[in-house]
Amino acid sequence: MHPLIARFLDLPAAVTALEKADQAVSLTTEEAALAEAATAHPKSKAAVLKAKGKAQVSPESQQHLILLTIEAATALVARDPTLGPKVAAALEALKSEGAEEDEAHQLVAQAVLEEAFGYAEDPTRFDAEFLAETLDGLIPLSKVTSELCEEWIEKFSKQGAANRELRFRVAETLLDAAWSEGPQPISPEHIDDTLESLATTVASSEFVKAGEALQTFLEFLAAQKIIGKQRLERLNHLLRAALASGVDLDADLEEEEEEEGADDETATEEEPTP
Repeated sequence: MHPLIARFLDLPAAVTALEKADQAVSLTTEEAALAEAATAHPKSKAAVLKAKGKAQVSPESQQHLILLTIEAATALVARDPTLGPKVAAALEALKSEGAEEDEAHQLVAQAVLEEAFGYAEDPTRFDAEFLAETLDGLIPLSKVTSELCEEWIEKFSKQGAANRELRFRVAETLLDAAWSEGPQPISPEHIDDTLESLATTVASSEFVKAGEALQTFLEFLAAQKIIGKQRLERLNHLLRAALASGVDLDADLEEEEEEEGADDETATEEEPTP
């Protein structure tokens, strides 16, 4: 997780920085980046400041806070001596292939978000190498077309003559799950969605083979430079764990969301009626 995100996910710290900015006092680099993000997103700034002093931060305010921290961290990443040139190269490649300015920016911001929250890694550590790999990967992703996807699916399915139909379905399912709204880095959520879909479309006796074909297809995409080495290792680890346990990759996350929802309902019930 980028140090700025770790610092300002604490609501009081974020409020203090935003109030300092409003008072036109001297700011640190991180405070200035947060203030710039708040200026660009006034609705989110207002939501964060409104939550000041409250015992429990609402999910909506928390989402606005995350948005501001991601935008601020993305701005600092773009100025970083090592990561900055990678951001610039990715943006240039995306826009040269037809992406709008905002679309290109969102893919870079998504990469920063994923590094912070996408995997069960140490949140106190900023994995700059993984983020760098993701940013580099946006360049080949920018060149992916529907025709190229069809070519890859056909090529991959032909490589396994004995399981050609299954491999075709697996490849098609993953790309539909990951790229229905345009090419982006393949994430654990996409793997989970693919497994859930395959569980309903292939025979139970074929599910393990489908999982193995999915792992092989990830390696195929890595050979096309669409998945980096570190991402491949992480996705394969999650895939193997899911297939071995039969548990959804997002099960823990869904459980946490249900618990948070229950807490919110309890808090609502305890509020006095005006």
